Amino acid sequence: MKHFIPFFFMFALTLSLNNAAAQKHVYPLPLDSTVKLSDHHFYYHLPTTAIKVDVTVTKVREIKGYYADYAEKMLGLTNIISDNRTFYRLKEVAIETTTIPDLDMAFAVEPSVKQLKEQQYAQALMKSQQNSNIVFDNSYSTQVTPIPDFFKNYANVSYTETEDAFVETKIINGVVTQVPANRTRLVNKTAEQKVQEAADRITQIRKDRNSLMAGEQEVAYSREALELMLAQLNQSENDHLDLFRGIALEDEIHYIFYVVPSKEQSTMPIFSFNQNQGFSFDTDNPESTYALHFTNFNMIQHPSVEYKKAPQGFRIRQPQAVEINLTHNRENIHHFGIYQLLQWGDVQILPAYFDPELESIGFIY
Repeated sequence: MKHFIPFFFMFALTLSLNNAAAQKHVYPLPLDSTVKLSDHHFYYHLPTTAIKVDVTVTKVREIKGYYADYAEKMLGLTNIISDNRTFYRLKEVAIETTTIPDLDMAFAVEPSVKQLKEQQYAQALMKSQQNSNIVFDNSYSTQVTPIPDFFKNYANVSYTETEDAFVETKIINGVVTQVPANRTRLVNKTAEQKVQEAADRITQIRKDRNSLMAGEQEVAYSREALELMLAQLNQSENDHLDLFRGIALEDEIHYIFYVVPSKEQSTMPIFSFNQNQGFSFDTDNPESTYALHFTNFNMIQHPSVEYKKAPQGFRIRQPQAVEINLTHNRENIHHFGIYQLLQWGDVQILPAYFDPELESIGFIY
């Protein structure tokens, strides 16, 4: 027993010295003035969740037809575009999550002598020297619907030929003779004439289509040929009808941006939208503002951790399940689903001697 006691204390002392040699030092940033880091150290940020927001807006351009003023009189059309205008529709809002560094949760790590020989710590030191950054840029893209060629290039003939008959006096073989003659000249068409020609063209297209469908043609067309002719007639009719009823073009615009909500926020305004001006990042007007609403499913609230300046282990963060909805005028208008958000999770301090995989703790710099 006398020999056992000294051996026990020697074993305990050796174990404590080995643990001390294996321990790393992890310091929250900014560093206290009393902390002096060695040359072998690196930094890391805890991860946090950013939300990528993709807003799809439809820009509608309504263009008045050239003959809109005659649409009801000539064709009986009443549901037409009477004035040029542009307005917007909110088509879709989609989100997805991504992980980025939490700049408010940064730490300095001094590995132990033993850890400096391990591959993951050697890689961490090398990566820290590279000082890499992660940047997310907002983007904007649009898909423009072109004006149909027929409508854009339409130019009805403004002049028509007319013949004037008159009597011309000529001397033939010494005899004065009156000879009938005519002369062709160009005259400018009136607006009513142009409209009438377009309306007559629509009437003729409908007659030709009915004849094809009734089988009045002498030649038996194949099914493919008949379908092609009918499609061309339908397209020509619509092209000429657009001259009266106008056209509406829809351009699709995508706004992609990132937001980083905090745990203290239950509602986060992200953009505004109205029919006249479309999309905007200005969220001062509550009536046109759209927001993300967060509902935390973790009902157990752990006390916040007060970081000490004494050496401790790594800090880690586990995500929490959070329901996200899109709101407008304080009402839920779309349910996105349940997402795992890191900043809603509590920060835990690991024992100083515990070594997790460095890739799992956050972003190393």
